[in-house]
Amino acid sequence: MTGKRKYTTELSKGQGAIPEILAVLDVWEPGMKVADLKQTVLETGVIPRATALRSKDIVGRVFASRFLVDNGRPAANLKRLLQGGLRPGQLTQIFLIYTCRAHDILHDFINEVYWPKYTAGAEFIKRQDALDFIEAATTMGVISPRWSDATMLRVARYLTGCLTDFGLAGEDKGGKRALITFLISPLTTLYLVHEVHFRGVDDNAILNQPDWKIFALEPRDVVNELQRVANPHFIPQYSGDLLRISWKYKTMEEALDAIIAAEL
Repeated sequence: MTGKRKYTTELSKGQGAIPEILAVLDVWEPGMKVADLKQTVLETGVIPRATALRSKDIVGRVFASRFLVDNGRPAANLKRLLQGGLRPGQLTQIFLIYTCRAHDILHDFINEVYWPKYTAGAEFIKRQDALDFIEAATTMGVISPRWSDATMLRVARYLTGCLTDFGLAGEDKGGKRALITFLISPLTTLYLVHEVHFRGVDDNAILNQPDWKIFALEPRDVVNELQRVANPHFIPQYSGDLLRISWKYKTMEEALDAIIAAEL
């Protein structure tokens, strides 16, 4: 948590929202404007039992902020994986990555609260842990002006709820959730390293991408993960603090098709 980051309440508009995201992704097409996507979602009723306002919020404040950045490449990547035959459950960690990119508060909560409790052997994470995190962020100026007590409680509930949505914790029981074994999957590693590469990130800089922190991976851990999944997708060479990768695929689409083939 640093003063350069800015926490908002936007996470409370959707939490994990995986079923809703999948429904919107099903009707989304590349190049579609947000306004047109909202209209399509309303006309098709792909989000069951959602009011018009709720549907518009899911499209504009959840789906668009997470998956329509970078000219919609995240949405296009995920749609290609799903159309290729991967199950939605296989992509949960990738959904988490994009959610954390859109919401600094969730990224930092996982990194600064969830993982220290997990590695210390705690059995549960509590809503109070999230409230304490929000209070500390307020003191440091990351949240300004101060949220009302009701808003703090709501955001705390959604922070811990996201842990359940994305498979880091169990269901809420009396304000606490059991911690669940959580490890990055080979599919996620393959996806993330290629996604970062095709965004133009230098090989060595891949090791320090903040996305790895979601999975409690330090640079040396990232090297180990890359070596574990490399064959036959790429060849990593690591010496001291220098990483070089011989890439096999020329486009992200080619990489996605290879990931699909490896998983099916």
